[in-house]
Amino acid sequence: MPARSHGEERPARLQRRESVSRTSAVPRPGEYQCDPLLWASWLYHHDELTQSQIADLMGVSRASVVNYLQQARDQHYVKVVVRQELLNSIELAQNLKAAFGLVECMIIPNDGGLRPPSERIGKAGARYLDEILNNGDILGVAWGRTVLALAESLPEKAMPNSFVVQVIGSQRSSYDGFTAEECVAFIARRLHARSISLHAPAAVSNAALRDALMRESAIQEQFTRIRACTRLLFGVCTVKTNSLVYASGLISIEESKHYIANGAVGVIAGRFIDAEGGWVRGPMDDRMIGITLEDVLKVPTRIAVAGGPDKTDAILGALRGNYITALITDEATAKNIVGRL
Repeated sequence: MPARSHGEERPARLQRRESVSRTSAVPRPGEYQCDPLLWASWLYHHDELTQSQIADLMGVSRASVVNYLQQARDQHYVKVVVRQELLNSIELAQNLKAAFGLVECMIIPNDGGLRPPSERIGKAGARYLDEILNNGDILGVAWGRTVLALAESLPEKAMPNSFVVQVIGSQRSSYDGFTAEECVAFIARRLHARSISLHAPAAVSNAALRDALMRESAIQEQFTRIRACTRLLFGVCTVKTNSLVYASGLISIEESKHYIANGAVGVIAGRFIDAEGGWVRGPMDDRMIGITLEDVLKVPTRIAVAGGPDKTDAILGALRGNYITALITDEATAKNIVGRL
C-alpha cells in the first residue's frame, strides 16, 4: 500500500473525517485485533484517517498508533516508494548519465548529515534492486557497509529460480559483519533465492597456493557461476586508512603503498583502480581469489551503491572505467563528481 507522512495535516476534502467521534464505541474487527500494525497501517495509509482518529477506533493512545506505524514500516508492512523516475530526472542525475553513459542514476537528497551516507544509500539501493530484479537473475554481490545496509533494507521477494553469488572470497568476520558471505546470505534470504558462496579466502599467502586452489573443481564451478552473473552489486572503497579494505584484512596499509604509489584511488571488489579507472595491478592480485575487473565489465548490469565526500575520487575512477551502469549515491557526492567534469 502507498505510504505518506506521519503528520496530522489533511487536505480540505478530508475534513469530513474529523466527524468521527472521539468517544464513539466502534466494535473492533475480530481479525485485526491480533495484528494492530496491519490495522493501523490500513486506516492511516489507505483510509487516510488521522492518528487521533485511529487511536479512538483502536482504543489506544496516539503514541501507540505512532509506534504501530513505525513498526509497520520497519517490518515492511508498508512500502514507501518515491517514484524512481523523479530521482533520475534531476539535473545532477542527468549530467552523470550523459557524462558516463549510465542506464540509471539515483541521487538521494541531502539530509544535513543526520544519518551515515552508507545507511541512506543502502536503503535507496534496496528499493532500486527490488524494482529491477527478475526471477531467474544471477546476482553477484561483493561486500561493504553500504551493501550490507542495502541487504538489511531489501523487501522480501519470491525469486526461487534466482541465485545470489559471492564474487570475492572470504575475509575476517570480526569487523561488524561486513563480509561478502554474510551480505550474500542476507540478500538470498530476502529474495528466497539460492545462495552460492565462494569457499576460499579472498587473499591467500602466496601465488602458488592461489593457483592451486583455482584448479580445484569446486572453485572452478563457483567461478563459472560468477561469470554467468546477469547483475552485479558492489560498493566502492577508498584507499584511505579508514577504508574497509584494511579493516577486512584483505590487505595491510603497508601492502597498499605499492598500489597508491602507482596511482590507485579506489577499490572495486578487492581490485585497485586509478583515477581513470585503470586496473592498478600488484602483488596482491596474484594471490587473490575473486572476480577480476575484466569479469566485472562483462556483467550486463553493474550496480554501484556508494557515497560520501571521501569517496569522490574512487567513484569518479569507477565511472571513468565504465565499471558502473547504475549508480545510487547522495547529493553531495554527485555534486563533487559533476564539479570534476
